[in-house]
Amino acid sequence: MELQVYSSFSMGANMYVLSFGKDIILIDPCVSPAKLSGSDFSVKAILITHGHFDHITDADAYVEKFGCPVYISSGDKDMLSDPRKNHAASFGMDLSVNTTPVVFTKDIYSHTDFGIDEPFRLEIIKTPGHTSGSVCFLFTFPDMPEKKWMFTGDTLFQLSIGRTDLGGSDRDMRESLKLLSKMEDDIDCFPGHGERTTIGFEKKRNPYMAR
Repeated sequence: MELQVYSSFSMGANMYVLSFGKDIILIDPCVSPAKLSGSDFSVKAILITHGHFDHITDADAYVEKFGCPVYISSGDKDMLSDPRKNHAASFGMDLSVNTTPVVFTKDIYSHTDFGIDEPFRLEIIKTPGHTSGSVCFLFTFPDMPEKKWMFTGDTLFQLSIGRTDLGGSDRDMRESLKLLSKMEDDIDCFPGHGERTTIGFEKKRNPYMAR
C-alpha cells in the first residue's frame, strides 16, 4: 500500500492516491488522470471530503476512464451538480460533476466494499463546519497498526482550519474541532491544502484546536 499526493496548479488543492497494488482509491479528484504516474492501474472509488469546486474538478474524467463510483456525504451531494452551490460560480467558473454520486450510508467501510484485496478499515467522520456535509476519512490497516491516516479535507490544516463563509458554520466548525481534538495524537493528517500534520501537533500548536 502506497500513498501519493498531487496538487492542482490553479487552486492548490491536494488529491490523494491510495494504491493497493494496481487498485487505487482517490480522495478529492482535482488533478487530471493524465498526470498520475504509471498506467497499469484501476481506480476503484473516488472519495470526496466536501463539495467545493476545487476538490471535484476531475471527477467526471476518472469516471469516464475507469467507471468508478463517486462517494460523498448526503449533506454535500447536491453541490456536485450546481456551480452556485459548489461556489465555482463565485469565482466566475461553470463547473459541475455530471456523475450521480453514491452517498455514504454507514460510518465504517472495509476493503471489500471497494473490491480491494488488501485489508483496511475506513471510518467516515462527520465534521461539518467548512460545509454542512464535510467529512474526514480515517484509514487504519490491520497489517500495519502503526499507520493511522486521516484525510481532513478543508476542516483541519497544518496550524489552521478551513473557512466557514462558503456554506459553512462557525459553530459547527468548533464542534468538529472538539471532536478531532479527542482523537489519538499519532494520527497522521493529510489536509485538502498544504502540508501533512498530526493530531498531536495540532493539539499543541494550532490556535483553533485550543479554543
